[in-house]
Amino acid sequence: MRIAARVLSTCAALTMSACAVSPAPAAAPPPMIVGGYVAADLNEPGVKAAQAVAVNEIYTQRPTRALVEKVGAEMQVVAGLNYRFTISMSGGAAYRVVVYRNLQGEMSVSSLDRLS
Repeated sequence: MRIAARVLSTCAALTMSACAVSPAPAAAPPPMIVGGYVAADLNEPGVKAAQAVAVNEIYTQRPTRALVEKVGAEMQVVAGLNYRFTISMSGGAAYRVVVYRNLQGEMSVSSLDRLS
């Protein structure tokens, strides 16, 4: 009788563990679009250097005393890299600036648009 009870409790335990719900997998990141822009890390040295070029271009083309308040960055792999920044300034002005870095590491501004 003891053996039957032990076998029965072991089977019940195995059945319960087999039915246990496993935790849901972590949400997958959005799929990468080949040739499209992806979020860039503002702390990465290449992004910081491109951001400095973008901000300098804003101050060169549109002289202002406004300060940078918020920056969003994306990058795109081309024959080199495109860095696309959305830069909000104090006073409400916002800009979208694209900085191109060629394969030799030289950077240039390819577009600067005022958003507001």
